[in-house]
Amino acid sequence: MPTRDPNNWRALLDAAAYYLPHAGAALLTFAIAFTRGLQDGGPWRKAFLGALVCTLLTVGLYPVFVWFAEQRGWPEIVALAPCVFLAFLGTEWIRNKADDLYDIVVGRWRK
Repeated sequence: MPTRDPNNWRALLDAAAYYLPHAGAALLTFAIAFTRGLQDGGPWRKAFLGALVCTLLTVGLYPVFVWFAEQRGWPEIVALAPCVFLAFLGTEWIRNKADDLYDIVVGRWRK
């Protein structure tokens, strides 16, 4: 069939190889955040939502960490450590830091 391009499979495999580290970082972050949330004694729904938030943050921040590692000449695997650290700290820590930052930046003008 002349309309079928055999290079489509190559493009699909190249795309999968490109996004595999991103998916792995997201999956590892989700697993760590979820088990951490359950270990803290919270309900599984709260643990699931906290893990989902950490995973979404990882999906957004992982390329930034990869770029930073490339700029420093470090291997790409180094970018995984901040994502795991983010999952280990969890959403409570992130929320507290965001509240503190809001008080510093916006709070002074609201007085």
